[in-house]
Amino acid sequence: MALYPIAETFFSIQGEGCHAGRRAYFARLFGCNVKCRWCDSRTAWEGLPDRRMSESEIAAEAAASLAEFAVITGGEPCMHDMRPLLSALSSVNVAAHLETSGTLRIDESGDSRFDWVAVSPKLFAPPLESSLARADELKFIVSDLRELGEYENFYPAALNAKSVWIHPVWSGISDPDLLEGICEFVKSKGGKYRAGWQMHKCYFAR
Repeated sequence: MALYPIAETFFSIQGEGCHAGRRAYFARLFGCNVKCRWCDSRTAWEGLPDRRMSESEIAAEAAASLAEFAVITGGEPCMHDMRPLLSALSSVNVAAHLETSGTLRIDESGDSRFDWVAVSPKLFAPPLESSLARADELKFIVSDLRELGEYENFYPAALNAKSVWIHPVWSGISDPDLLEGICEFVKSKGGKYRAGWQMHKCYFAR
């Protein structure tokens, strides 16, 4: 049995990416090796975890929520061995999604695999090539338009990604220059590039 440090668990909607708008159970694991200065989930790495839960407890809570999938997030969830949790979620027929910075190895083995992996690289803490290769989608958080060219360097390694989301940092959602720049970038690139948004915040949801 594994015991995972928990910052919080909750039932909400997925607010980002290809699965935006769908019912989702979130397990936010405690601990982070990146610690972004703009992080909106600092309670996932500051102070102490709220509690500890076994993989079976998390899986049971996810199943009881009737969510369409469970999102394992953080902090940085890949600080922890995900394989027991993946097996437990599979045993109750709950799809497992991962949100990660990609800086650490994504632990999967045999049938214990994530159904969806979202990698959100940070320029100051580059992702592993293996994480980019595993990504089903990429998400870039942009605070300065000059970052777009640097983020683009990660794209070639993400051959399996179905989409590449460009999100404005939340503090910049009223910056017309930032928003226009992201829009023009996506218009110029097309293909897998998408202009993104943290939709759950528009609904005042977790």
